[in-house]
Amino acid sequence: MMAGPWTLRPAAALVPPVFAIIAGLYADNAVADSTDAVEFDSTFLQSGSKVDVSRFSRGNVIAPGDYYVDVWVNDVRMARDSVRFVATGEEQSARACVTRRMLEKWGVDFSRVVGTKDSVTPPDANECVDVSAVVPQATVDFDFAEQRLTITVPQKYMRSNARGYVPPELWENGVNAGFLSYNANVYQSSNNGTRATQGYLGLNVGVNVGGWHFRHQSSVTAMTGQKTQFDDIATYLQHDVTKLRSQVVVGEAYTTGDVFDSVAFRGAQIATDDRMLPESLRGYAPVVRGTAESNARVNISQNGQTIYETVVPPGPFEIRDLYPTGYGGNLNVTVTEADGRQKYFTVPYASVAQLLRPGSTRFAFTMGQLRDDSLQTKPVFAQLTVQRGLTNFVTLYGGGIAADGYLAANFGVALNTPVGAVASDITLAHTLVPGQGSLQGSSLHISYSKFVDATDTNLALGAYRYSSSGYLNLTDAARLRDYVGHGSVGNPADRTRGQFQLTISQTLAKYGSVFLNVTAQDYWNRGGRDLFYQTGYSNSYRFGTYSVTLGRTQNAYGTASNEIMLTTTIPLGRSRHVPMLSTTYNRSHDTSSLQASLSGTAGGDNQYSYNVYGTVNDAPATGTSGNGGASGTYRGPYAQLTASASGGAHTSQVSAGASGSIVAHRGGITFSQTVGETFGIVEAKGARGASVPGATGAKIDGDGFAIVPYLTPYAMNTVDIDPKGASMDVEFESTSESAAPRLGSVVLFQYKTDTGRAVLIRAPRAGGKALPFGAEVRDGKGQSVGVVGQDSRIFARDLYEKGTLTVKWGIKTGQQCSIDYTLPPRKESGKAEIGYASLEAHCLPVGPAEKAPSSTEIHLEGVTK
Repeated sequence: MMAGPWTLRPAAALVPPVFAIIAGLYADNAVADSTDAVEFDSTFLQSGSKVDVSRFSRGNVIAPGDYYVDVWVNDVRMARDSVRFVATGEEQSARACVTRRMLEKWGVDFSRVVGTKDSVTPPDANECVDVSAVVPQATVDFDFAEQRLTITVPQKYMRSNARGYVPPELWENGVNAGFLSYNANVYQSSNNGTRATQGYLGLNVGVNVGGWHFRHQSSVTAMTGQKTQFDDIATYLQHDVTKLRSQVVVGEAYTTGDVFDSVAFRGAQIATDDRMLPESLRGYAPVVRGTAESNARVNISQNGQTIYETVVPPGPFEIRDLYPTGYGGNLNVTVTEADGRQKYFTVPYASVAQLLRPGSTRFAFTMGQLRDDSLQTKPVFAQLTVQRGLTNFVTLYGGGIAADGYLAANFGVALNTPVGAVASDITLAHTLVPGQGSLQGSSLHISYSKFVDATDTNLALGAYRYSSSGYLNLTDAARLRDYVGHGSVGNPADRTRGQFQLTISQTLAKYGSVFLNVTAQDYWNRGGRDLFYQTGYSNSYRFGTYSVTLGRTQNAYGTASNEIMLTTTIPLGRSRHVPMLSTTYNRSHDTSSLQASLSGTAGGDNQYSYNVYGTVNDAPATGTSGNGGASGTYRGPYAQLTASASGGAHTSQVSAGASGSIVAHRGGITFSQTVGETFGIVEAKGARGASVPGATGAKIDGDGFAIVPYLTPYAMNTVDIDPKGASMDVEFESTSESAAPRLGSVVLFQYKTDTGRAVLIRAPRAGGKALPFGAEVRDGKGQSVGVVGQDSRIFARDLYEKGTLTVKWGIKTGQQCSIDYTLPPRKESGKAEIGYASLEAHCLPVGPAEKAPSSTEIHLEGVTK
C-alpha cells in the first residue's frame, strides 16, 4: 500500500500491462535533470484497439517551485528542508537548486575539492550549481513520490564525522504536548486470618512547550491501618544548551555522581549530557593513530573479534570513533597496504568510569538547597565538577563543594596503562560543627580494572576508599550539623573508615564461566565490619542452562549467614512460544526451599506473558510447608495489565495492576503503554488498525494516532508503519519516517495518506465488447486513477461515493467512454474494512449512446464480515 502507480494491489484478477509496469518504475525513479524520453511500441498490446501510450514517454515531470524534501547524503539523512526547483527546459523536469552553502551544511568540505586535478573555482555561496560539475563524481537524484533528494559525494570530499553523527541542525524540539504516565496496583494479603490491603499510585507528569520540558514525579501509598503517604519525588524544568553540549535543569533533581556522591537538590544545574555525542564517541575508547603508505585497509580487533575496519588514504591517520567496550581489552591493529604488506601494533585499552577520550570535557555546576526530608534545616550549597581527557593515557578530574558550614575539594587522575586502568583521587573536607569546633579530614579513593586477553579474565577492583576520622561527605555533614544544631549531642551518622570492592569474572570457553564478588566496610564510630562474599559458576548445555551460587554475609554486629542456590532452566520444546521450566533450590542457615516455575509468552507480538510456580519450604519454626501461585501480564496498545494470586497454609495473596500513559496533543487524546522521557506521536489519518512494529502492540486508533513509547535522543530514529490491518481504502504515500529528537521532546511523525475508496470495476463497452488493454482511467477532476487490465477490469483508488470515470485509449471522441458508478455504503462495525468494493457496470460512449443493460450489479469483495 505504498505510493506509486504499481505497488501492492489486492486485486488478483488485475494483471498490470507490461508497459505500465515499466512506465511506473520509470516515473517513480525519475531524476530531476533527466532529459531522455522512452518510446513504447503499442503493437505489443494485442487488444484490438490502438492505445495512446505517449503519456509514458517521460517520467513524472517535476514542475518548478518549492518542495519540502528529505535530504540524504551518502545514505545518511541530513535534513528536511524546503528546496527550490528551477526550470531546465521545455517539457523537462525542474532541477533542485543546490547551493554551495547547502552542500557545506550537509557535510561537503570544499577545501578538499580545491587542489584536486578535477577541481574548479568554488561557486558563490548562494549560487545554484550543478553538483556534479563542482564536486567531482557527485550525483543528485530526486524521488518525487517519496519527496527525497539523494546526493552522493565521494567520501574524500566529505568532512570527517563520527559514526552515528547527527548534525545539531536536525535535532528536533518536537511538538507542544502533555502526558500523564501512571503505575497503579492493589495488593491484598491474608495471614492467619489477618487481612491487609495496600494500594500504590505512581505518577509522572510532563508538559512540553517549545524547547522547555516540565516534569513532575510523585507517588501515593495507602495501607490498612496506616496514614496515606504522599511522596514528592521531583519537579523540574529542563532545556538543552546545544553549544555547551549540556542540559539546564531548574527545580528538584539530582547532582551527577562523576566526582562526588550524588545528592538530591532544589535549585538549578547545568551539566554535560554525553547523549549529545554520537554513540561512537560516548564513554572511553582510545584514539588509534598510525601511518599508511597507500590506500590501506585498517583492521582493529579485540579479544579475537573485529570491532572496526576502514580504508584510509596514504599518510597519517586517526580513528577516533571506536565504540566503548566495557572494561576494555588491548586493541590489535593490522594495517594492510595495497600491495599486501601488513603492519601490526597494539594499543592498550583498559577503562574506568573516570576516563575520557582525548580532547573530551565533562562538567557540571549545581547551586541550590540540599533536599533531605530527614533534615530540619536544609543547607544551601554550590558544587562544580570538571573532567578533561588529555591523551589516550591521562584524564584529569576534580571539583569543589561549598555549603553552610562545609567545604570540600577533590583532585584526581585516571590512567590507561598496559597493566590496566587506574583512577585515584583525594577529597579534602572541612565541617563546622555548631558548638563543637570543626572536623577536618580526607578520603582517598582508588579504582582499578583490567581485562587479561590471554585468559579472558576481567578483574575490577571496583573501589578502595580510606577516609580519615574527620572526613564527612556533604550529606553526612548536613545531618551532623542538623542533629547538633537542634539541641542534640553526638553523631547520628555512621562514619565510614574503609571500603573495599573486588569483582573477578572468568570465562571458561565451552565450560561456562565463574565469578567472585567481595565487599567489606568498617566504621570510625562503631566496631565491627560488614562483609559480603559471593562466588558462582554457570554454564549451558544442550537443552538449557544451570548455575551454582555460594554466598556469605556478615554484618558489623557479628551476625553471619551462609547461602547456596542451584538453578536450572529447560525449554519444553522448540516452538516460538515454547514455555520455560525453571527450578531453584535455596538453602540459608537452617532453612531450605525448592521452587519450580513455568513461564512463557503468547500472542503474535508476545503481548501475553505468564508464570506459574510451586514452592516447598522447610524451616525449624514452621516445619515443611508449601505454596503456589500464578501471574500474568498483558501488554496492550493502550496500557499494560498485570494480575497475580498465590496461596499456602493459612496464607493467600491477590494483586492487580495497570500502567500506561495518556498523551494530549493538537490532534486530541491518545492512550498508550508507559512512555519514556523521549517519545513520538504517529499521525496517519484514516489508517485505523495499522500497526507500528517498533512499539509492541501499538496500533493506529480511530483518530489516526498512535504512540511510539521510546525514542533515542540526539540519534536518528526511524519509525515504520505496517499497513496490514488498515482499510484497503487507505493508501500510504510513505510508510517510514525519521527524526532525531532532543532529550525529553515529543516528536510528531506524519504519514501522508489518501483515504479515497478503492474499487475493482468490470466495465465492458455496450454490447460486451472489451475495453482496450492499458487504456487510461480518469476521475471527474481529470486525475488519473488507474488503467484498464484484462477482461475490462479496472482497479481504481481515491473514488468518491458516486461519480463518473472516463476511459481513454486515444484522442478521438470515439476512443473514450464513461462509467457512472455508485459505491456501496461503508460498514459501520467499528472495524476497518479489509477489502475493496467490486462493481459490474458498462462503459458508455461519450458521443451517441449505445444500448446498454439498465442495471448495475454491486459486490463487496475481500471484506471481513
